[in-house]
Amino acid sequence: MKTLITNGKIVGRKILANNILIENDKIADIDYKGEITEDVDVYDANGAYVMPGFIDVHVHGGGKSDFMDATKEDFETVVKTHLKYGTTLLTPTAMTATEENLKNFILAYKDFKENSSFSNFTAGIHLEGPYFSGANSKSKGAQSGDLLRKIDIEEMQRLWNLYPNAIVRWDAAPELENYDKFAEFCQMYNIIPSVAHTAATTEETLRAFEKGFSHITHFYNATTTYHKEGQKVLDGVVEATYLTDDVTVELICDGKHIPKGVLQLALKLKGVEKTLAITDGTALSGTDLLKGKLGGRKNGTDIIVDDGVAKLIDLSSYAGSICTMQKALKVLVQQYDIPLTEASIMLSLAPAKLLKIDKMYGSIEIGKKADLVVVDTLLNINCVMKDGKFIGDI
Repeated sequence: MKTLITNGKIVGRKILANNILIENDKIADIDYKGEITEDVDVYDANGAYVMPGFIDVHVHGGGKSDFMDATKEDFETVVKTHLKYGTTLLTPTAMTATEENLKNFILAYKDFKENSSFSNFTAGIHLEGPYFSGANSKSKGAQSGDLLRKIDIEEMQRLWNLYPNAIVRWDAAPELENYDKFAEFCQMYNIIPSVAHTAATTEETLRAFEKGFSHITHFYNATTTYHKEGQKVLDGVVEATYLTDDVTVELICDGKHIPKGVLQLALKLKGVEKTLAITDGTALSGTDLLKGKLGGRKNGTDIIVDDGVAKLIDLSSYAGSICTMQKALKVLVQQYDIPLTEASIMLSLAPAKLLKIDKMYGSIEIGKKADLVVVDTLLNINCVMKDGKFIGDI
């Protein structure tokens, strides 16, 4: 099976007006000038941009389903919803929950990976919690305060054993007791240990970096920065992150969670390959619903849409987003003045590097998977390709 994409503008570190030849599921040539034989299907991009498929490393749901609904069918619904908006690979994300509900989430992922035709659209699972700051912490956000708990290595081992190698990332607050054992556990199993929903100081965060924490979950949201407590001035996670070159960050690019200047500052100080765009999307993503649940239909938290963002019903906190990666692309380029080439890295290559899959994903290069998104000059999606197949053929 061969496909030739002609008249497209390939988005890489530069934008190139070249033809892309795809053989089976991989990119065979990014400057094809040869003969077009009868066995080649031709797609005319008509001057549109051809981008690498988007990789969302923090997403809870979409299309009325949440990954915490914990069925193969719900996993498929979320994947198919975000695929329409250019996400060709994602990491299903769990909320803070009981061990039983986290178990159900992991076993549903196992069923999905082993029995779904969409299993190749995911790159492992992401556990956002449950080891975060306490119920009274300003940093708990929409996490269930009554389910937050101390780091429990035995619980971690039990969850890991359910489906070994499935967990690729785990978030925790580094000020908690046994933060070092958490990091050690993650490193032992090649899990990315990420700082999240935390009241940590700069000193505590730097200490965690030394032990192996290497990423910041939804940077600036539910993380600490310069502030006063009584008559004492404190610093926090933000300052520690900027002081540590190797630490990567992700930002919710829905145009609500992060102001333009803050995002531009993160890019300037961390660099584009260490700054990831995420959706933190909920079951409301890809729908026109104004209310729903975050964390599953049965045990989730009630949320509403207000001013274009998901919030708790008492308006005390944002609660994920209604974003898609296409929306994130538009926010970055059209609202925040980020060059398309840099936005593409934030949406694709930087996430691939975080997951250590950039040899096969994240950019348009010979030998890499043919995961592509074609967008017009207004950044509307014309078509999406996964493994060399247009989604209409999947």
